[in-house]
Amino acid sequence: MIIKILVDNTAKDGFEAVHGFSAVIEADEKILFDVGPNSLFIENAGKMGVDLDEINTLVLSHGHWDHGDGLQFVSGKRLITHPDSFSLRFRKESKTTVGLKMTRNEIAAQFELKESKLPVWISEKMVYLGEIPRLNDFESQSTTFLLEDGSPDFVADDSALAIKSEKGLIVISGCAHAGICNTVTYAKDVCGEDKVYAVLGGFHLKKLDEVFQKTAGFFQEEKLEILGATHCTSFLVQDEFKKYFKTINLEAGVEVEL
Repeated sequence: MIIKILVDNTAKDGFEAVHGFSAVIEADEKILFDVGPNSLFIENAGKMGVDLDEINTLVLSHGHWDHGDGLQFVSGKRLITHPDSFSLRFRKESKTTVGLKMTRNEIAAQFELKESKLPVWISEKMVYLGEIPRLNDFESQSTTFLLEDGSPDFVADDSALAIKSEKGLIVISGCAHAGICNTVTYAKDVCGEDKVYAVLGGFHLKKLDEVFQKTAGFFQEEKLEILGATHCTSFLVQDEFKKYFKTINLEAGVEVEL
């Protein structure tokens, strides 16, 4: 499997960075996973030799601007996402919007839209996980977001990809609002696999707190071989992970083969 990072909060020399995430995933199928907040994913794809016209499937991990506002710059593809991705949502403190710029109707007119809370197999080896059950007692216990009616928004639409490989499962998250441990647990269940080889993407971990410690312990129990935390994972947490695991650096312009 090959992952090419098109958009991230940091970038290697020669590439631009922006707060957001987008990647091309190549396994037995080539897909675009998230599109960042603007058109930067197109520019960086060109620099990496990626022809986006050759990609037929786009997966949106969840309906936040930094993962999906780039949708306005692409069309004509199959788009897989959770139906709640189109919710109107806001930050608790500032009441500013964090949702998508485009409406569901606008997106449906531009894409072949597949909305699903259930897993969707994209190919023989690759699956969009759909809505992720929140089963443990330490992840997704609070939220900084609100829905339009003022109720807490726990980002139920948050999802991820799981890819079967000979080395074990590879799990790729956008932001892991559902909790990266919950995500990995569900990926194993959906795929009927026990071995997890690599976990990559945004983990939404900011501090070296109890949630971090339990996450690190979970990965150790899973005997995780490769970890690549980026985007909404703080540099403090990324550096701490290096003490426990073999890590890879993910930033815009990076290509990794697993």
